Amino acid sequence: MVSKIESTTLPSNDPPLAWAPSFMEHQFPVSKVSMESYKERKAGSGQTLTGLGKWWGRKPLVMVRAALLGLLLPASDNSRKDKEIFLKLLTMDSEGLWRRKNKTIPKSRLVQELLTMPPSIRKRFLDDSSDEDAPDLRSGLSREDKAELQRLVFERMPYSEKLSYCCRPEQIEGPSPESWEEINKHLGTNARSLPELVEELGRRRFGHRPRVGDSFCGAGSVPFEAARLGCDAYGSDLSPVAALLTWAALNIVGGGEEVADEVRKAQQQVFEAVDRQITEWGIEHNELGWRADAYLYCVEVRDPESGWMVPLAPSWVISERFNVVAVLVPDSQNKRYDIEIREGVSDEEMKAAREGGTVKDSRLVPPDGGPS
Repeated sequence: MVSKIESTTLPSNDPPLAWAPSFMEHQFPVSKVSMESYKERKAGSGQTLTGLGKWWGRKPLVMVRAALLGLLLPASDNSRKDKEIFLKLLTMDSEGLWRRKNKTIPKSRLVQELLTMPPSIRKRFLDDSSDEDAPDLRSGLSREDKAELQRLVFERMPYSEKLSYCCRPEQIEGPSPESWEEINKHLGTNARSLPELVEELGRRRFGHRPRVGDSFCGAGSVPFEAARLGCDAYGSDLSPVAALLTWAALNIVGGGEEVADEVRKAQQQVFEAVDRQITEWGIEHNELGWRADAYLYCVEVRDPESGWMVPLAPSWVISERFNVVAVLVPDSQNKRYDIEIREGVSDEEMKAAREGGTVKDSRLVPPDGGPS
């Protein structure tokens, strides 16, 4: 099964330049890319593709972006400048991080850092009359002063701490116009976006737009990020689940707002149809017409000594806040237990529910009042 997104390749009569080593063949900022990858993965459900489905081997998109750009960028005889430009493209440079900053540094952290700054800066921002053991910011600081203080403290932070106040590289448009001037000057390009740059560098190196393929694409991180950068992207996998996730990544997540609206409408239609059928059957309603919001399940096993079916649970407390518990009611005729839900029970009943579980230290503990 194959997922593919490919834009039309523009004709070009320009032959590719002689092969030159790429940035990635000479150097790669592993530490920064690793920290950015960790931040992305720790975002959990906030990651771009995770809403489509769980995939344990999912590659961080920022890592894929860094690898693709690292392979396309040519290495010059100025390795320091090459690295500076590479970080600008990924908004991992000082200016890029500041543009990505979307959280305010708390006052306690500002004061902590101010105490390590020169006296002239401390005097400007710290209150002279505040207690030495509890220094405080000067009152009445202007908006400009507060912004400058945020920048001063932010610039002094280690990279890992800065990331806690920043969004991810994919969550902004990319380098600033000023950065693009510097990037183009160094690379000899004329781009104003990452896809434009990828197009130019690809034609220079290969004679056509870059083509990226991943024959074991998993959830589609590589083809998705390659397509987002403007490459012709291909993905395949032996697993039909992986192929489905990759197709969805390229065509649903990558389809823009128009596709997202169509998906939302389709989901709503399915929801309404299912809701009508369930209401008609009455399978989620009781005799009073109340509809269930949630169902609680537990497994039953047969007690080998008594032959009774015993529901398994470490505790029978359902809600600590509202004193709701489940109570096992013996059914001697069928040798099993009915389960009653009781609300607003006493503290003694809550204690009994906490301690009355049928599973203790991975062992079956039949409840009292059952087998006789």
